[in-house]
Amino acid sequence: MSTSFPFLQDWMDKALQEHPLRDFFDLASGNGAADSVASAITTAFEDIIEALEKAKPERLAGVRHDFRKAATTDDLLIVRAEMVSGAKLARAGIPFDFGRRNGATEPGLMLRDINLAIEVKARRLDGLQDLRDELQTALADITPPVLVEIRTDSQPLVIKKAVRDKVVEETIQRARSQNYGTAVTTVDQPWSARDRLLIHLGAYQAGDPTGGSRIIVTGGFWGAEPGPHMMDVEDAVLAVLEDDQKVRQAGIRPTILLFDAARTGMAWVRSELVWAQRLAMRLPATTPFVGVAVMTPKLDDPDVGIALGVRDNLSAQDRAAVDDLARRLGLTGV
Repeated sequence: MSTSFPFLQDWMDKALQEHPLRDFFDLASGNGAADSVASAITTAFEDIIEALEKAKPERLAGVRHDFRKAATTDDLLIVRAEMVSGAKLARAGIPFDFGRRNGATEPGLMLRDINLAIEVKARRLDGLQDLRDELQTALADITPPVLVEIRTDSQPLVIKKAVRDKVVEETIQRARSQNYGTAVTTVDQPWSARDRLLIHLGAYQAGDPTGGSRIIVTGGFWGAEPGPHMMDVEDAVLAVLEDDQKVRQAGIRPTILLFDAARTGMAWVRSELVWAQRLAMRLPATTPFVGVAVMTPKLDDPDVGIALGVRDNLSAQDRAAVDDLARRLGLTGV
């Protein structure tokens, strides 16, 4: 039996044919199982869009346009971060409008009855996944096929392109010459909380010659909280506070930076409470933002938890506004 998604249907009708949600939507709208991945993701989008359409914020058309023109998963997830944030406000009964776009200096979400704005930022950073994807592509046609194991001595948030290119090229040469075994690359990364990274890359003849190249990542999450990886994630969040455009936006109204960290390393492993504590601890007193928040939304969930840390030196007026918002949204932290 087909499933109806009237709100999402309206948004999808004028979306690109290659829209990254298209296959999920078509499966869920057809005879797919109600508990399938496609159905869960599609239902979450339906719930988000329904909340937005019923709230009727100004400039929703701009968000709808960005959704429809999404050509890649990254395009879709960037606009989804703003959509899920707006839907959370709508469900809490907090009136808001989307900020002016096309170069205007306004935060993404402008609250109507609270003197606050929310600027949403989404960023993907995953060094190991980038390396894995590039090795997968580069080794796809190697004969005989190889099994490649990637292991690092610390979880890298970023592996620079020059390093990835070097590892990929060396691995291709080893695979072609059937020089199997493990090679170690030492990487200097002065921007990281761990200034040296060791990449162990093993290349072995694949057991199933028909299976093609296979890339596996072994190891896991290293170090106690807040270990080097999570400190790097924190740095990535706090770096946005210094972005010139974001700073200008924060000058319009008291503004909270809301960072979508779902694809920023392993940010999702940290609890909201710890996130809120760390953000409050590290938030510079000189930033123009009243606070910074982190969320890690999931594709199959129309809602999202938010951890918020605020500056100690807020004015009484700004503190009252933040407390009001936190109470109405049920935020962790502050």
